[in-house]
Amino acid sequence: MKRIFVSLFILISFSISAFSQRQGLKNIPYIDQRRMHYGFLLGITCGDIAFQHSGSNAWGAECPQVNPSFCVGLVGDLAFTEQITLRCTPMLKFMSRDIKFANTETQESRKQTLKSNYISLPISLKIASHRINNYRPYVLAGASIDYDLTHEKEQPIVFKRTDIGLHIALGCDTYLPYFKFCPELRFNIGLLDMTDHKRKGIKDLSLMPYTEAVSKALNKSLSLILYFE
Repeated sequence: MKRIFVSLFILISFSISAFSQRQGLKNIPYIDQRRMHYGFLLGITCGDIAFQHSGSNAWGAECPQVNPSFCVGLVGDLAFTEQITLRCTPMLKFMSRDIKFANTETQESRKQTLKSNYISLPISLKIASHRINNYRPYVLAGASIDYDLTHEKEQPIVFKRTDIGLHIALGCDTYLPYFKFCPELRFNIGLLDMTDHKRKGIKDLSLMPYTEAVSKALNKSLSLILYFE
């Protein structure tokens, strides 16, 4: 799935570049002189989990496959210069990830689908090149805070609601006749251990060995985001 994202992003970028170079006139030539920009975004996210095991029992956890998920949101840019911009992109992320638990002693296994609906608030610094005809590549980096609206308690492993992460991205501003279209490939890595180790209020104590087997679980994802500004 990640290879598909990268290939699709490269294909979009080359197509945009080729199209832009054929244009004789610059579209919306004064848009980058505005101090503030607004728009909306749509995206596809490939989420993953990086597990570290405690070794306290024979159980282990992994994320063998990920399901493509979706995100929608808004974008607001505050321009310091024509090349340097502060970007805020509040969004909703609907994620589903499969977790497989395996016991090395008994060869038992168990699966869990971890569903999360995140309210995400990323703040980023965007640095763009000079505009070349009707396109302009850029790099972007920043941090975000995510809050999960879902919280299923009676599961082998339960994640905490709040996460803080870092992200880095590559994108390309494309100037169409009436608006900017910007495809972006973004990598996110969480900084906090998401495992709820205490499991307050758990009713089924037979689920605890799965939680105890994990010492740390970090969110990470790769996203293809399309901006319309």
